[in-house]
Amino acid sequence: MKEDSAADDQAAPARRGERWPLVTAFIAALAVALGVYLLIEVGMGGAVGYTLLVVLPAALSAFVAWVGSLRRNWARSTYFLVPVWLGGGMTAIGMVFLREGVICVLMVLPLWLLFGMLGVWPVYLYRQRRNRADSTIFRANALLLLPFLALVVDQQVAPPRDSYVVTRAIIVEASAAQSWDALLAIPAIAPGEGRWTFSQSVLRLPRPVESSLAGRGVGAVRDARWQDDIRFQEIVTDWHPGREIAWRFAFPDPSIHRRTDRHINPDSRQLRIERGGYRLIPMADGRTRIELWTRYRMATPVNAYAAMWGEQILGDIQANVLAIVAARLRSEHG
Repeated sequence: MKEDSAADDQAAPARRGERWPLVTAFIAALAVALGVYLLIEVGMGGAVGYTLLVVLPAALSAFVAWVGSLRRNWARSTYFLVPVWLGGGMTAIGMVFLREGVICVLMVLPLWLLFGMLGVWPVYLYRQRRNRADSTIFRANALLLLPFLALVVDQQVAPPRDSYVVTRAIIVEASAAQSWDALLAIPAIAPGEGRWTFSQSVLRLPRPVESSLAGRGVGAVRDARWQDDIRFQEIVTDWHPGREIAWRFAFPDPSIHRRTDRHINPDSRQLRIERGGYRLIPMADGRTRIELWTRYRMATPVNAYAAMWGEQILGDIQANVLAIVAARLRSEHG
């Protein structure tokens, strides 16, 4: 019994010693991620580039998996938990210390997990083939340099540019003429008006407070105000009473991205919300179908993925506005 106890006492420090390389690797990976983040913040590379979304999670996950599995017989699941641990750590640091917005975190995290898994995969396969580490074949420390080199490449590679249109519709119990008047301005929106949406009810994005119209016809300006003192303008470019109104967006101050997510600027090189409008389609039974559409342009490495979030977030905003309009028309003409 004493011999067993002595063996356990000797094994405990050894197990603790085996954990230190893994802990050190995690600290080094988080330090590199923070360094890359700070370089992006000061302008070296785009905020949404290949480095942040692809190279960083893949390289750091591979590094941690390689160092952590040295002289240890990891189960397969342990390898693929590395991106989860890293993603969780970066999420906590980003939201608590760097004040990142929830939208940015939710958009980036799935990509971090995906490319982190891809980075871990070759490490796992290599470990299955060899029983001992060969540092001349795979030098893990070099992986920590890859994100910094990728920043230089990010500055030289122009991301693809694509345009997208998000549309939502609602059928109201009013004529096109009655609906037209209700769309031009929506004053004094109460907090309880509108509908439940994922973006505004769960993610807590601001809701509209009011919109007013200055002038009539092309050139008129619709001033929109949301919660948290968010303001923007819609400058009318098409005016067809009872049928259609369209506008281009103008952002006179940075209130949107300052109060929602500072990395989502609606008038930037990577995202530009361009135009929008209403279409009124009379129906045979006297009701009207109202369509609200928004067109925007993106230039990121993952436009199709980001567009899915655009469809969700902009679609939720549009659905909420249409619900407000429909409720007011129902109250006035129902």
